[in-house]
Amino acid sequence: MRTQNHSIPLPLKPNDRRLNSPVVGRRRPKRSNAQTHGAFAEPLILPGEDPREFEVIHAALIEEWFPSGLSEQRLVFGMADAEWRKLRSRRFAEARAIANSLDPKHPAFDKARGLITFGYFMCREPETAFAQHASAYLRPDKIRHLNEKLPRQNFASAADWAEAVVDEIQSGLQAGTPGFAVLDRDRLDPATEAFRSEIMKMHSFVTTIHMREFLDDDLEQQERLDARIARLRKELVEIKTTKQVLRRTSKDDTTDQ
Repeated sequence: MRTQNHSIPLPLKPNDRRLNSPVVGRRRPKRSNAQTHGAFAEPLILPGEDPREFEVIHAALIEEWFPSGLSEQRLVFGMADAEWRKLRSRRFAEARAIANSLDPKHPAFDKARGLITFGYFMCREPETAFAQHASAYLRPDKIRHLNEKLPRQNFASAADWAEAVVDEIQSGLQAGTPGFAVLDRDRLDPATEAFRSEIMKMHSFVTTIHMREFLDDDLEQQERLDARIARLRKELVEIKTTKQVLRRTSKDDTTDQ
């Protein structure tokens, strides 16, 4: 899928030379000449990523540099691509941290977060949540405790059992624990939706984290991309400076004649 370049309209004076630039922002979104003719490779968009985020980065760099001509457009696109890769790298690092905090077998496992996440699923899926999610978010001792204190056969319905499990989880948490409000089954406020969004984002990260295997360590990746951006920026400045010198020389030659 080909992405579009949404430049941000800027107030321009009638004699502003940027009015003649092929990539200046318009009232309506318009592809750059390079994109129209397929001069550049398209950015790599992984499943779950929003291509509009790349477009925002690209448009911001176009607004900052006002590239004129194929060479400058290519360099600005390269800078946008590097910034996009940096953002992805940071998200993968975040995904690892989230996944580790929710993995009962990992040293960084967050018991409170695991309980809240499991309680969330019990609220949403009382019939199947225990079988499908307990071992994913709780350590064996906690599962054993819930089974012994609240055996399923003691409750008339799965909904009643789930409510009792959630109440037991809440009793072991501080009210101020982040995400605590999500376990209130009668509340459908923004806090609940915000936590639901966080859970969905976490799952999206985890499903794509295996794609990170071909990338280097996060810090090394950040440094390499920063170096790439610096090289592209330097080359862009050199091209713009050369163009200014050539225009000045051409103007001087015309004046002398």
